[in-house]
Amino acid sequence: MKKPTTIHDAIDRCLAEITSPEEILPIALARVARLQNLSPSEFELQCLATAILNAKGESIDLDLDPPCAFGDTEEEMQSTLQGVIDKLSQTISELGDDVTDAISEAIPDVLADVAERMGDSFSEGAIEHALQLRKAHSNRAEAVRRLWGPVIAKLDFLRHIVLEWSFSAAELRVGAYAKPNTAFALSKLVERAYGVVGEVATLAEHGYADGALARWRSVHEICVIAMFLSTRSDRCALMYLSHHRIEELRLLDVDTLTDATGSTNANPDRHVRDLRMKKAAMVNEFGAAFANDYGWASIELGRARTTFRDLEALVELDVLRRGYQQANSTIHGGALAALTRISLGTSGIDSINLPPAYGCEVAIKYASASLSVMVAELCLETENADLLAMNMVVRNCAAEIFDLIKQGQKEIAGDSPRARMLARKVALRQSRTKARRGYPRIVIRRESPSIS
Repeated sequence: MKKPTTIHDAIDRCLAEITSPEEILPIALARVARLQNLSPSEFELQCLATAILNAKGESIDLDLDPPCAFGDTEEEMQSTLQGVIDKLSQTISELGDDVTDAISEAIPDVLADVAERMGDSFSEGAIEHALQLRKAHSNRAEAVRRLWGPVIAKLDFLRHIVLEWSFSAAELRVGAYAKPNTAFALSKLVERAYGVVGEVATLAEHGYADGALARWRSVHEICVIAMFLSTRSDRCALMYLSHHRIEELRLLDVDTLTDATGSTNANPDRHVRDLRMKKAAMVNEFGAAFANDYGWASIELGRARTTFRDLEALVELDVLRRGYQQANSTIHGGALAALTRISLGTSGIDSINLPPAYGCEVAIKYASASLSVMVAELCLETENADLLAMNMVVRNCAAEIFDLIKQGQKEIAGDSPRARMLARKVALRQSRTKARRGYPRIVIRRESPSIS
């Protein structure tokens, strides 16, 4: 790729050529000649320009003989040329202004044309690079499926079981699902967790470990909120569901003029007014803290302000805090995420330079733990045998996922049964070789009978 200054240098060279005295002077002379009603030929103008450029001091050696366009005699030529030279300085100044204006107008068009040509050139290289990346991504995904395929399949099974458990709990109306608002909120939260865990599995399956961990962060937040609501009053769930108007109004207030939120409401101004009226009514009903982040939880807990970490600690899911912080690092623009990946090393472009299987199990493990703990918490207030049995299936499935991940990690580290067997064979072979080298060499010499 050419260095970035190439285009700039080329434009500078072109401008230098256009504004050089050799280019400007003949144009200026032609303009002065028209102003004085002279009609010199191109040859005569070029001779005069050459003479002026080659002038020494105040002497101009013009290689033209009368009669010519500047006069029929030498006296007429000298008088006419003196008038031309007197007006030449002002004309060159005016011409310079005109050239500057013309260049200012032409430069954007020139750059647009250059950009189009560069785009065509870059497109060819980009297509080739894209094919290389596609092949690298395909190889990475194949390596991930080979190592983590069974784990990802188990995670997919786990999320389906959790969703079935929620459907069953909602139908039976037992435990936390016995309260109408809480049952509706929990059903929606579990459905969302089901979808997001599917995204985690898809990203991990294709080798995007950081993307999978970033999406697990949403799973963690969903599970924390579900566990919190399950232990609180039905009014808390009602406030949680009503809080969507606060969140929607906050989005619409970002840019109501350009409708940056992409709202399809036919009358956005009226919609915003309605939301504000409802917000005022809810604040009046529940309390001023309701308008804040997690305001529904603040009202339930009797606090002025509540954070997600407060909820995380209350449901005792802060055991996953390290994973949550790691997920935050993959999402935000911090230096750690810019310099490294969770794939245990500094990254190259699209992580092609990294071992493709590393890191993909991190989000899978966290997602399994989140779902398992959430269902166990939601089962605390029920004695229904069906739900308890399904909870055991969820727990066993999560345990199998953890075991498969341990086995995969050992295989990556070369600590699998086959690797250990091969290592023992190599060690045994080496010990035998050393033992043979340590024995004294015995040489038996037999004397042949002499013939006399």
